[in-house]
Amino acid sequence: MDPPASSRPYSSSTTSSQRRRPHRQRGGRTSRQIEWALISTIIFSVITFLKFQSTATVRKSVPGVITTQDQDRPRPRPRHDVYDGSSGSGTHSHFIVWMYPFPPPNIEIKDDWEVPSGDQILICPYKTACYGKGSTINLAALTKDTLYNSYILDHPYQKFRHMKEFCHHIQVIAMISLLLKNDGVCVQTLGGDNWFCSAESFSDYNPYDNGGQSWSASTESSGESDLSISKFPYQLLSHKGSSQVLSLAPDMTREEFATYGPWNVSTDVRLGGRYNSGEDIQSLAGVGWYPFLSSVRIKDDPLNNYSGYYIANSLQQSPPMKMPYSEEAKERRSLMEKLDIVSMFFGGADMIQRNEKFLREYTNEVYPFGCRSTLTCATLKAHKIRSYFSSCLTLTSTYQGSVLYHDGSSPSLNGLPLLNPALVNFTSAIKKAKEEKDLVLLVDVVDRSALPPLPSNARWLSADIPEGYPRSCQPQSERIDYCYRLLSQYANHAKVVITSRIHVGLPAAAMGTPVIFVSKGGWLPGGKEKTGRVAGLLDIFHRIDKTKNLTLGFDLSGPIPPNPGNHEADRRRAAFWHRLKRVSYYEDAARIFGQIPFQRLGAGMVQDDFHNNFHVMMNQTDLSDWRSRRTIEAVLFFHPNAKILIHVEGYVSGGSQGLFTIFAESGYDVRLVPISSQRASVKQIKMLLQKFGGVFLSKGTFIRGALPVALDEGYSLDEHGDVALMIGKKAAVKATNKTWVASYLSSTQTQQCMSDPTWEMESTEDIAITVDRASLLDHDIIMDTRCYDLIEKNCIYNDDLHWKYGKETGVLLKLSDGSTARYCEGQIWSSNVSCKERVEYMKSRHSMSDQDAMISTLQHGCLCA
Repeated sequence: MDPPASSRPYSSSTTSSQRRRPHRQRGGRTSRQIEWALISTIIFSVITFLKFQSTATVRKSVPGVITTQDQDRPRPRPRHDVYDGSSGSGTHSHFIVWMYPFPPPNIEIKDDWEVPSGDQILICPYKTACYGKGSTINLAALTKDTLYNSYILDHPYQKFRHMKEFCHHIQVIAMISLLLKNDGVCVQTLGGDNWFCSAESFSDYNPYDNGGQSWSASTESSGESDLSISKFPYQLLSHKGSSQVLSLAPDMTREEFATYGPWNVSTDVRLGGRYNSGEDIQSLAGVGWYPFLSSVRIKDDPLNNYSGYYIANSLQQSPPMKMPYSEEAKERRSLMEKLDIVSMFFGGADMIQRNEKFLREYTNEVYPFGCRSTLTCATLKAHKIRSYFSSCLTLTSTYQGSVLYHDGSSPSLNGLPLLNPALVNFTSAIKKAKEEKDLVLLVDVVDRSALPPLPSNARWLSADIPEGYPRSCQPQSERIDYCYRLLSQYANHAKVVITSRIHVGLPAAAMGTPVIFVSKGGWLPGGKEKTGRVAGLLDIFHRIDKTKNLTLGFDLSGPIPPNPGNHEADRRRAAFWHRLKRVSYYEDAARIFGQIPFQRLGAGMVQDDFHNNFHVMMNQTDLSDWRSRRTIEAVLFFHPNAKILIHVEGYVSGGSQGLFTIFAESGYDVRLVPISSQRASVKQIKMLLQKFGGVFLSKGTFIRGALPVALDEGYSLDEHGDVALMIGKKAAVKATNKTWVASYLSSTQTQQCMSDPTWEMESTEDIAITVDRASLLDHDIIMDTRCYDLIEKNCIYNDDLHWKYGKETGVLLKLSDGSTARYCEGQIWSSNVSCKERVEYMKSRHSMSDQDAMISTLQHGCLCA
């Protein structure tokens, strides 16, 4: 169906206030102006060609063959600016652009390769492409107010649409956008011999165009789309006068990036003629971190005969995922280094046993296992496999989404037409939808009787894709299209989402939409919740469960409070970034598409009755010390909206921030400021707080909870007489009559705190604990010790493990499937009932043996964690 009459495509009459798109101007230039422009361009091209000849070896023999030194292990990138196109024409008039993650096919880039200078700027954001040289670019900012902005903001969806050819679109979008946003500039593809100084020639290019058909028709068979459908500007990626199409483009098979999910869903996979879109929502979350998408793998065997990059974020039950363990150590290590197990659910100990050899080597030598549920973590820890609770990667979902408009069909089918991003009113339509954002969206709610009265603007949807949508739910392209429609409604239409599905609630929450999660005594749309697949994930949402007396404290007709677990969601997102940024492809892609810095979900949830100004003193060495960073993490764990000033001795403004760069990237307000001396005498710290006010902590002090502003002013000292903790206002700081306690642990006490699970703090009332930093560096933190609770539990980047397993605890039991697990009687079974008490009940109520009663409690939290 045609769009509304008000939705007109761009034309040459589009005003300057409307979204920018290349358009051909009629007339305006004299023949003399054109002649001089051509002469200038030719002269500049000759000079540039000679310059590149002296610094690079041009490969003319075999297109696509590149010789580089250590290309896949890039060295650290020199510090440089991020170009976003916001500075007008500026001082640079010529941009040499390379947006691919691989090197150009006709330039040999080496250590001594010189970056263009003068009025030229090289834009090469992938470290793997230009040896870490050149400037990076924020395409989300550059394309703002152009028709390409939606393509960039919704890049995971577009990566599925265009697969390997996605990078070709990104290359030309960057070049055209630079021309649109900067007057009097020229652009060139790196390695090319032609400059382009106007966007007029590319006015017909439309990356959203599918030729009037489903994009599945052109992607299903080859995994690539037809560039010609979009009227692709091939001249930007071809040598002058060359008949070879895309002669400047690299070999896109140099490296692979895969996700999981069947191209076609067989009948036996579908449930009652429907298919759960949650699988594809998870796939989209992983693809969002890739430079592009190469292929889609089988979910339970994605690594078989595969040597590329793979982000593992899925639910694995039956059959369990296979992790191939090659006998060749080099081959095995290569596979493991390209694999990121960031968010996986294992439904039983048998899955761990099947892959135990692989998992132990992977987690010991590459990275810990990221658990999607707390039950998976408990199972892994019972086997002493290094792991941490990561939650689900869908919490990193970010989409602008599209706008849906009524065409007379039923909205409940999720088939309303999407507004074409190439239309003139798209930006205003998105803005209007976000301002209104008035729908109450209900998706697969298991207990409708528990809902409060619904307003008239309620809409019912399903995450299950009907078999006939809109042609079939079998091709993945159709399923991804369905997911995109759902995500668009969460982002732009819903003021609240009410659901009983995790992969509806999590992406909606990630986009800032309040979510009400409805459960019914453990029942979910997929059946009875008995495997623990949502354990640890529900705290982010508002909750309704009549069987647990969980009700709302607000109605649906007025404003909806933000999600109560936004701060936890922010911590999980930050840990995902900390882990994934170690792969340069993922880090660079996140910066290109404007994902970093994160916009924190809980940024507006400020609590004025708690302290929000903190100060710490450090030296420059501390900026590379995980112990110092953990001090800051503990503050942010309890005070996520705090402003933290780190006063660094010898620091030069704008200098390297070491491990502390991650805070700003994660959206936290942590700033480094210079100070002449880090001496923490009482006099100095008093002067500091008299100027700024707030709370001062030494770099070895860890707070144990949120600090109310009502706390008395005062301070505590460490054994050296330096200030460990001081609270004061912008006035004289009092030293006496404080009612709070903060303890200092000696070297011996710190070691006990780190290594002995039976050792306890002298006081349980301390608002903070100062540890001996030397001991913290020289000894291991053992899991379940008091220092483990103090330092490793109350942190932000819990993927960075600084603890080890201690001695065996609990009772080792053999389960019915042949696997083993450890039972701990001191843990909580449910509702403050200990595991030991539950076992005694099961023995008396059902005449069970000790062993059978212990085994029956394992799935309810009695595993030794």
